[in-house]
Amino acid sequence: METSHGICRIAIALGENHSRALLEQVEHWQGFLALVNMIMFCTGIPGHYPVNETTSSLTLTFWYTLQDDIMSFEAEKQAVYLQVYRPVYFQLVDVLLHKAQFPADEEYASWSSDEKEQFRIYRVDISDTLMYVYEMLGAELLSNLYDKLGRLLTSSDQSTSWQHTEALLYGFQSIAETIDVNYSDVIPGLIGLIPRISITNVQLADTVMFTIGALAEWLADHPVMLSSVLPLVLQALGNPDLSISSVSTLKKICRECKYDLPPYATNIVAVSQEVLIKQIHKTSQCMWLMQALGFLLSALPVEEILRNLHSLITPYIQQLEKLSEETPNPSNKLAIIHILGLLSNLFTTLDITKQDEESGDNQPPVKSAPPQTGPNPVVVVLQQVFALIQNVLSKWLNDSQVVEAVCAIFEKSVKTLLHEFAPMVSQLSEMLGQMYSTIPQSSRSVMDQFAEVLFSLNKHCFSLLTVWLKEALQSPGFPSTRVSEEQKDTFSQQVLRERVNKRRVKDIVKEFTLMCRGLHGTEYAADY
Repeated sequence: METSHGICRIAIALGENHSRALLEQVEHWQGFLALVNMIMFCTGIPGHYPVNETTSSLTLTFWYTLQDDIMSFEAEKQAVYLQVYRPVYFQLVDVLLHKAQFPADEEYASWSSDEKEQFRIYRVDISDTLMYVYEMLGAELLSNLYDKLGRLLTSSDQSTSWQHTEALLYGFQSIAETIDVNYSDVIPGLIGLIPRISITNVQLADTVMFTIGALAEWLADHPVMLSSVLPLVLQALGNPDLSISSVSTLKKICRECKYDLPPYATNIVAVSQEVLIKQIHKTSQCMWLMQALGFLLSALPVEEILRNLHSLITPYIQQLEKLSEETPNPSNKLAIIHILGLLSNLFTTLDITKQDEESGDNQPPVKSAPPQTGPNPVVVVLQQVFALIQNVLSKWLNDSQVVEAVCAIFEKSVKTLLHEFAPMVSQLSEMLGQMYSTIPQSSRSVMDQFAEVLFSLNKHCFSLLTVWLKEALQSPGFPSTRVSEEQKDTFSQQVLRERVNKRRVKDIVKEFTLMCRGLHGTEYAADY
């Protein structure tokens, strides 16, 4: 093994460093092709990386280099080289997909976590290589993969391994994630094949999910195909082993296809509620799921949004009410942060005002939501829970993580609602003022969160913030008896002037806070 590894290293170094020079030696083209085939053997060397071999990963850079050199020649010369090397690159695709295959289940189970992680990274490198090779081989590569997958899934041969199916799908996914495949004529067939896959393995199920997610933009242009794949995604949501792939795929579909999802909305919300209540997913996936539901609900009529919101978030509001009455402790702190995070992630994407940009010349018309009438659902919910959030904040004001979670709700809501946040500005401003009266006990991170909300209000509700700042700072002794009217006026002007530079707003708030505490210019200022 060491001998073959050493020989491969020499061949790779020769190919990488002298690729163009060897290509230009036209009279010796067969000699260089022999070297290329030797490197191909090194790429496909028997065994599974990284357990049985560590050579194949060293070859990937060579294939990039050779492709770059071929494509750098003028058109006439390039055509000659492509005639010779396109078949080589099609062979490379077959070799790479074979190397990307998972080992037998028993063997993979025996691998260490480090070996599994190295294999995962190796597959990512193969994915990147396939994406690059597509630039040379084009649509014919997708047709080639589709033909192989079709033969595999329609074959009567029962000996076909799930690993072979997974690798071909992985090839599709690798290309579709980064290349515009909207005009490929094989994607409809691929979508049609996916439900025929017998999913008996987590790795295969993961790749099916990620492949569907990679095709979300295509599905937006071909919504009739949603009914073929959406049931698979919703079924996968209930499997904790498929948490990342199923939730991220649903989020992509809800983002890209939201105007075609109303017929499926009731089912999507019901399944999502069920997995949230059962706590199947980890915190980060729960947040993604709420973002997915925000996209989904955005395309519904207001009354339907409010009805769905009521069933979706009422259990969390009731839980938050109970938690707000308890004495603060580490356990209920985590629960409070989780619930506030769910709300802020939902409000990040629940946007009934946003219309897609007009399409350019010669482009098909862009879908958009029907005109919405009635109150903004996010404002309705915020007004309903505002007193509860204030109550939570009053008990946890000295905990930067809880304050950060509270501020995130309003910061994200302002960014989503823009001027429609106006009905909430007076209430939020009053709460910010109350926060600032108790600031002496608060940390720098709490002040940064305060500045984040202030910056969002300044950017999206400028005129209303101007009025509130003027009124709040006119109060004698607010926020501190240590600052003069002139210093308060300067602070107000500085904040209102900065509508682009968030970092500068944080610095302004920090300086003013130090003045309020009588620490400006002292050795303690460095702590903030």
